[in-house]
Amino acid sequence: MTALRTRGGMLAVAVAAALVLAVGLAAAGAFGACDKAAKKGGRPSAAVSSTAYGAVGYVLARTFATTLHPRAADTWGEIGAREFVFNAFQQYGYFPRTQEFIASSPRGRVHSANIIAVKQGESAKQLIVGAHYDSAPLGEGYSDNATGTGLLLEAAARIKSQDTPYTIVFVAFGAEEKGLLGSHFYARTMNELERRATIGMIDLDAVAGGAALTVTSRFGDPTWLRDDALTAARSLGIPLGTSPTGKGRPAGVSMASSDDDPFALEDIATAAFTATDWRVDDTGLTATGEGGRLWHSRKDTVAFVDRAYPGRVRQQLADLSRLLETLLTSKLEKRP
Repeated sequence: MTALRTRGGMLAVAVAAALVLAVGLAAAGAFGACDKAAKKGGRPSAAVSSTAYGAVGYVLARTFATTLHPRAADTWGEIGAREFVFNAFQQYGYFPRTQEFIASSPRGRVHSANIIAVKQGESAKQLIVGAHYDSAPLGEGYSDNATGTGLLLEAAARIKSQDTPYTIVFVAFGAEEKGLLGSHFYARTMNELERRATIGMIDLDAVAGGAALTVTSRFGDPTWLRDDALTAARSLGIPLGTSPTGKGRPAGVSMASSDDDPFALEDIATAAFTATDWRVDDTGLTATGEGGRLWHSRKDTVAFVDRAYPGRVRQQLADLSRLLETLLTSKLEKRP
């Protein structure tokens, strides 16, 4: 399948309705008290910035998971998910672009695309914030990765009208579940100027639903971005941990493959956010979850996660939304 289009244009209407609903419910305080009085006019991004942290991301994640699944790469589901993200960026005042690619996977060639939206900052130095929008065939891909997609879109809306020390590049990656194909393509096609300008990459993958929020970096990766996130979380009173010491691995190292991998290979500092449990045993360090992992399972649905862990996704998205806004609007302490 190569056509980047939707059937009958009905999806665009549904997307617009979902975005309006998300802002409306959040602004009305449906998910907790707002920090500021909601604005009645202006861009949707201005309305988002006046809502309770995490509220819009929560509505978007639920809508994304329940209306667009499965979202396996190179299917109509993934094309629909891509259009959802593209339209959301447009709604929030961005001019997104589609980066199409064809890549090889163990099961053949895959056609997919990344969606890129840029927030110009006070300098040409850039920070990449990414989340994959495709899903595994099982479940609804709620935790993995509708929550990361919802958080990415909320963060983009919140900082749209704010001053940022760096240019922020938001990327919704395609075909992550096929072997990080979208992030590998993006990193591989960066030119030398872009690589030198990129100070770090933040990955949002399965950021809500697991027992605890954690941030990790890669083995041998510069760790300053991860450490800055931990410092900022402590100052905000947000419970953010990192992976424990595992067999042959220092503390704070990620074991699971995710979209931060290709950037770490380019010696770019990374900080990968996720919500999980960490288990240390004779086999080493692994990420898991109560009663078995959520991701890549039939349990990864809105109905199961919100019933089994009431309020958890909403709170975790609220905490990470507040933390992300702080990181993206602050001068980071870059260390060797």
